[in-house]
Amino acid sequence: MNKTTNLLLPKELESFRFEIEDTLLSAMIITPYKRSTTLTESKFAGEPYLPYYQTYPKDITGEPMRLLAQINFAEMPALKDFPSQGILQFFISSNIFANADHYHEDIFQQFYKIRFYPTLNSEAAVPRQEFLAQTADDWFPIQQELALQLRPIQEPVSALDHRAIHYLPSLIPSSEDIDLHEIYLQYFLGAGAKIGGYAYFLEEDIRHESPLLQRYDVLLLQIDSNDEIGIMWADSGVGKFFINREKLLQKDFSDILFQWEHY
Repeated sequence: MNKTTNLLLPKELESFRFEIEDTLLSAMIITPYKRSTTLTESKFAGEPYLPYYQTYPKDITGEPMRLLAQINFAEMPALKDFPSQGILQFFISSNIFANADHYHEDIFQQFYKIRFYPTLNSEAAVPRQEFLAQTADDWFPIQQELALQLRPIQEPVSALDHRAIHYLPSLIPSSEDIDLHEIYLQYFLGAGAKIGGYAYFLEEDIRHESPLLQRYDVLLLQIDSNDEIGIMWADSGVGKFFINREKLLQKDFSDILFQWEHY
């Protein structure tokens, strides 16, 4: 059981403190800011680290994908179950946004690709033609390269996570406690950019009624819209990547659930 003594709660939820603290998960809050990065640094967008022997990732149509995020675990404070070193990369194709409805989910990595390098190659990686040829893309959610600050926290279950109904049954809305549920929604939506912790959903957790999707029980990465620094998923949306905990412990990133949604 995770415990904390500094979890801030509104007074209306104080009587549920023990139940709420029992749901705490470790997470890494990401604060992006504008700065050029080196090839191996953690970043949103920009130029990826690619060793000389690796091909540039392309989608199923043959179109080069763009780097959405790169996490260098050696630069990051320790996070339970996550690697302590290596580089994890998230690439997506602009084709994933074409004709998309208000949400999209995928487990096949045809229009996105996850790559993990447990060790870094000592030979310098050079900019690839595919990266150099990239131009401005109105569909791509991140408009410029961003460096990342990473801060560890513990956070309680987000209000719309499919596990909330089991963890906090007293806060599920009914005729007498709907006000408490609304208060919980106000304080614990799970929004923002993060690694680990609980995800932010605009409508409902897509894993709610799907045993298949419930196996993706760890939030690998979440990037929320932030207009001030040029992050926008269509209409104020959010992108999320989930992984199975056992696969994460094995550093196996071949089976990933990607979901993005917007208003």
